[in-house]
Amino acid sequence: MNLLDKEYSYVKRYREIVNVMVRHGFGYLMDRFGLRPMRSFRERIFRPGPLKEQLLILSEAERLRLALQELGPTFIKFGQIMSTRHDLVPPEYIKELSKLQDNVPPFEYEQAKNVIEKEAGKKIEDIFLSFNNKPLAAASIGQVYRAKLLGGEEVAVKVMRPGVEEIIETDLAILKSLAKFAEKHIKESKFYNPAGFVDEFARIIRHEVDYTHEAQNAERFYINFSGSTTVKIPKIYWKYTTKHVLTQEYSEGIKISDTAQLDAAGLDRRKITIDLANAYLKMVFEDSFYHADPHPGNILVSHEGVIIFLDFGMAGYIDPMLREKLADIIIAVKRSDTDLLIESLVEMGLIGDAGSENPTLRIHLEEFINKYYSLSTKFIDPTTFLRDLIDIFAGTREKIPTNLMLLSKTLIIRDEISRKLDPDHNFAEYTEPYVQKMLQERIKFSYLMKETSKTALDLVHLAKIFPRRINHVLTKLDKGTIKFRLEHQGLDTFVEENDIMSNRLSFSMIISALIVGSSLIINTRMSPSLFGVPMLGILGFLIAGFLGLGLLFSILRSGKW
Repeated sequence: MNLLDKEYSYVKRYREIVNVMVRHGFGYLMDRFGLRPMRSFRERIFRPGPLKEQLLILSEAERLRLALQELGPTFIKFGQIMSTRHDLVPPEYIKELSKLQDNVPPFEYEQAKNVIEKEAGKKIEDIFLSFNNKPLAAASIGQVYRAKLLGGEEVAVKVMRPGVEEIIETDLAILKSLAKFAEKHIKESKFYNPAGFVDEFARIIRHEVDYTHEAQNAERFYINFSGSTTVKIPKIYWKYTTKHVLTQEYSEGIKISDTAQLDAAGLDRRKITIDLANAYLKMVFEDSFYHADPHPGNILVSHEGVIIFLDFGMAGYIDPMLREKLADIIIAVKRSDTDLLIESLVEMGLIGDAGSENPTLRIHLEEFINKYYSLSTKFIDPTTFLRDLIDIFAGTREKIPTNLMLLSKTLIIRDEISRKLDPDHNFAEYTEPYVQKMLQERIKFSYLMKETSKTALDLVHLAKIFPRRINHVLTKLDKGTIKFRLEHQGLDTFVEENDIMSNRLSFSMIISALIVGSSLIINTRMSPSLFGVPMLGILGFLIAGFLGLGLLFSILRSGKW
């Protein structure tokens, strides 16, 4: 695609996005992002038409969900990621965005066949003994077919929708430009770091359009749960898996949220709930690698009661630092030590240096400790514990790490599934042994020796590099090349208002110059003229009047006059 074609596709997609958002009642938002020129000519002259009757009865959150669903894969995934950010997004939007599911018609079998044959470099008949040309499921990124390999193995074949990568890259470019515009022109957006959020989202969705990444995740889960009698992970057939085609073992089962079917099959819902809880506890506490998209469509239960996980495009990783700091937080709560809690949160990146001195934040953290201090660990549900901790920071200027948000959202979805299966489910009861083990490990001699060795190594490293660093600074001072960087805090508003004031003053001077110049021209009686008045002077007055009205409108609209 050449540069001209790419620009045309961007403009076309921009217009499509604007039309969909306006149709669902978000025209004001498009105008805020400077996209008014993308509206139709009629809408730019007149107001957009009223919302359709079926949309009027819906809430704004519901209309946003429908708009994102209509805009396709990138925006569906974007909404799903936004639904994990309950530190940024209001609860009613979280609830609606969590419902976002792909709802698109399947693409033609011939297209799927062409993708498979292109990726494999051979005819479909040379790969499969049989291939059902009706898809089992269709989504915006790909769709799944049932087939049988030449060796007789029953498999599910996921085929990527043709052209979806180009659509996603175009949408990502648009989202990046909108994020940069927001950071530059919408001052309240800076706290939310929209450009950083879009970059993180781009990383996630690019993984989803590479089936080898999903296959690697599935392989890792397959190894972690090998030998399990309660959890099954479909086997990946690497020989028939590429970037655009994923072939895995076919698994049949009942959707985990379908309680009627589970009851009809004679399955014990309480046991399923316990097995699901233990599966996630193993993933989080033992494997440090968990299935991060546990909506009911991705979890089946076999007729023997075995839990089957599907769709491994999104997985979460708990790095050693996060595990360590979560343990420190629990210890701080059990000791009622606010300083240790703040220190742990600072090291996690949840609190900045300025935030650690915030008296309001300290009060909230003390309330958090008091809530859990007297509770036994068997009554501390990690889902509620994390949610309460994150809620403390939702109203502050602190940024919450993505991996912590993803873990929290995953546990919340798991909790919703479990409570539907068994309303009396108590996740904390099954969590206690893992938490106790984690806490006991902290007081073992081996752990203390490990920490001491780590500290000693850090000190040795510091001793080695300290003289070089000092010498480097002294050399720069001697040469006069050392630089100091000052960062202002809270002056953004002052700078912006100063720019506005300077622009208005410049505008006023231009208007004054036009009025004075036009007056002088009128006194010269030069031609051409209208009723004896020089046309150039009249034109100058008209321009001055137009600019003056524009300046007056700008001042009145700002409300600062």
